[in-house]
Amino acid sequence: MAINDFHGALEPPKASVSAPGSNGATIAVPAGGAAYLASALRQIRAAHRYHLTVSAGDLTSALQFASSIYLDEPSVGVANRIGLDFNAVGNHEFDRGVDELKRKQAGGCERYTVAMEPCRSGHRFAGAKFQYLAANVIDRRTGQPIFPAYGIRTFDGIRIGFIGLTLKGTDQIVDPAGIRSVEFLDEASTINARAAELQAQGVHTIVVLIHEGGFSKQRYHEKACPGLTGDILP
Repeated sequence: MAINDFHGALEPPKASVSAPGSNGATIAVPAGGAAYLASALRQIRAAHRYHLTVSAGDLTSALQFASSIYLDEPSVGVANRIGLDFNAVGNHEFDRGVDELKRKQAGGCERYTVAMEPCRSGHRFAGAKFQYLAANVIDRRTGQPIFPAYGIRTFDGIRIGFIGLTLKGTDQIVDPAGIRSVEFLDEASTINARAAELQAQGVHTIVVLIHEGGFSKQRYHEKACPGLTGDILP
């Protein structure tokens, strides 16, 4: 089960998607909010013995006030409770800098932002139970990814690898002050290199979680992606 661009949508945003109704009419189906998402995931899990829940970035930031005022700690907590397994970093994960992003993973109340205080709820922030993935975000000092490049899960002896990464141009769309310590590498070459590593470990089922998008003429509940265009294709 895969999501992207959750953006801390703890509360239903009073938005909807268009869906085909009876007699060819189009109806608006309410969409959004953590509770609705959790219920949908629960229903799908109940129907499948093996399952993982993954995110392709922008899990936090650029989001609702209810989470933003607490430095996104509520969104990480909700993702923990929903049962997220992996989150590939997106561009908005870097809005408040690399150090603050690392706090999202590790927890704690260290302050890395000028305007906002962590742990304002009065409780020590426990951090993410899920694993952030950042195959193409390289620490300039160590030459290594700031988070694991991939994660592996095994079901009945079948090993599945998940490579997670953001777009190469992330450094062009976030505050440069917070990302001076890292370099964003080419997406395709990074994926190919990490896929080879996974295959060398006997992992032959590989999923890429990449924060890069496309556009489609797809409608609600359609299974194909007709007319797919966008930067994901090349």
